Parts: sequence; structure tokens; C-alpha cells
Amino acid sequence: MPFRIIYKCGWEMNLPASTRPNEMKESQLDPVIPFFSSMFSHDWENLGYPSLRAAKFWNGRSCGVACLQMVYAALVPHRRFLPSTITEELLADGSYSEASGWNHKGLAEHARRNGLSASTETFGAQEQLVQSVQEDGIFIASIGHSFDSDGASGHLAVVIGVSSSGNVHVHRPSSHHLTTGRDLVVDLQTFWEHFSGRGIRISKSS
Repeated sequence: MPFRIIYKCGWEMNLPASTRPNEMKESQLDPVIPFFSSMFSHDWENLGYPSLRAAKFWNGRSCGVACLQMVYAALVPHRRFLPSTITEELLADGSYSEASGWNHKGLAEHARRNGLSASTETFGAQEQLVQSVQEDGIFIASIGHSFDSDGASGHLAVVIGVSSSGNVHVHRPSSHHLTTGRDLVVDLQTFWEHFSGRGIRISKSS
């Protein structure tokens, strides 16, 4: 499903850009999981987009794509995944809509097609989340757009670990800056209040 078809179908809309500042203090850790922002317009040609306009359109809609990039860079580093290609493949599967964003099952299926194990998960308690993060693989969490305001869905982020002090480290892709959102540190209770309880676990196939 090429991008030109997306535009002909009316996918490009002039939606107001939201401001999502990096509220959380970044840690000094150097996480194993690479960080990718969803601001693809800075290098749109090399990232496979047909135009700057197309890349800007997807900047604010590509948290799921950026999360998959992080997962793939960590688990299959010998392969290169262009965000434009990931986007087109997910669109062809019907894994995105303006109304509900990225479909978790669609993201999991994309990972499986690329040789990884993937499943959707749901948690009802903080202890379940902590245990899951400590297991093999990488967890993509459904969270709110900000840890400073209400909301527990609408955005996706990679949970890169839980520290011994109980803080959650998160890669939350930003559409406004290349490094904003890298290794955010938030206490477990705050994270839980902004977590939908749902996400995707992706790991190497056994």
C-alpha cells in the first residue's frame, strides 16, 4: 500500500499538533535497547518516505513504528528496518486507524513475520508488570501521552527496565525531537497510573 494511495484516500489531515514535553528527568544510564524517535521528517529521504510532507504527516502517528524499530534494533541488529517500510506493511494489514491508533495484535504479527516471538499481554497488578519486564524479551506498553496529566492510553513506549529502587525506565518516542523521551525515569506508581494495563511482549524465537 504505497504512500500515494494513503493520500488519495484522505489519510492526510490537518490535525493540531500537540505539545508533549519531556517532563521526566532522564537518567544517565546507557540502555541496551537503542532509542528511536518518531520524528522521521529530519531525514525523510534516507528513511524511505516519498516526501517531506509524508514524513511530517507520520511524525505524530508513529509511536508504534518507532517502538518496533527499537525492538528490532535490539533483537535483530544485523537487519535494517526503515520506518516507512514498517508503516506501509502495517497499513496493508489494517493495523492502524485514526480512531484507535496502532492495533497491538497487528504489531505482534509484524514481529512474528520477522522471525520473533510476540504476544499481547494484559496486567491487573503492578507486580505482574514488574515480573514481565524482568523476563526475556522486550515489552511495549500502552501509556498516556504524558506522565504529568491524566490519561493511560494513546501512546506506545518501550519499557527498558525496572531499577532496584523501583523506578521504571522507558523509551517514549517523541515526534518533536530526536532524543526527547530517551530513557525516562518514573516511579512505579506514577507509571501504573498512566499505563492502560495492555501491551506487547516481543522476544527472540526459541
